[in-house]
Amino acid sequence: MNPFGYLVIALGILVVILISLTLSRIKDRKIITASLHGMLTMIALLILVVSVLAFSNLNTYNRLVFEKDIAEISIQQVAEQKFLLEFINTDQSVIVNGQDNFQLSGDEWRLDVRILKWKGWANIIGLDSYYQLERLSGRYSNIEQANSLVPSAYQLSGQQKGINIWKLKQLMKSKLPFLDAYFGQSVFVPMKQGAKYRLSISQSGIVVRPANESANQALEDW
Repeated sequence: MNPFGYLVIALGILVVILISLTLSRIKDRKIITASLHGMLTMIALLILVVSVLAFSNLNTYNRLVFEKDIAEISIQQVAEQKFLLEFINTDQSVIVNGQDNFQLSGDEWRLDVRILKWKGWANIIGLDSYYQLERLSGRYSNIEQANSLVPSAYQLSGQQKGINIWKLKQLMKSKLPFLDAYFGQSVFVPMKQGAKYRLSISQSGIVVRPANESANQALEDW
């Protein structure tokens, strides 16, 4: 828990104690002491309310910038414009079809993803962006090659755990008040011998970052 949260809890306990003391003094007819404890209670209660509002705002910010790692990709070159990719799924809430090694042709690898983005207030109460890995494929930088050569592509989406949110969305259509956007997203980066990339998801979509020097160099030379 955020340290600020412990402060809010401590203030809450203090308010309860002060209220108990105030009621006890009133019962004993100790008016002056009861008044003093009452004033302290009001001050502590005011601080508690302000702290709760501040904590809520801070928690909102943390949720809206939420990001978590979902996969790692390692690349080995096997021939000219031929690469072997190892796809390591690090998010156990999403099931990827059994395959984890993919041979791709081209200069870049591309990942296609479906994303459900919730409205801001839905993020606040705990709903994070929902995603489904759709397809991993190769991509040629040269447009003539892209038009003349058959691309290599693999389906990634597997059976989802729990409620099938995609079918629910199709069934409900526009009747989901907490749904902000539903879209497909593609990201692509260069393939290079020894390169490693880390994938993460935020409230706005997929993010790809280099995980070693080879990937850094590939991006600099791109």
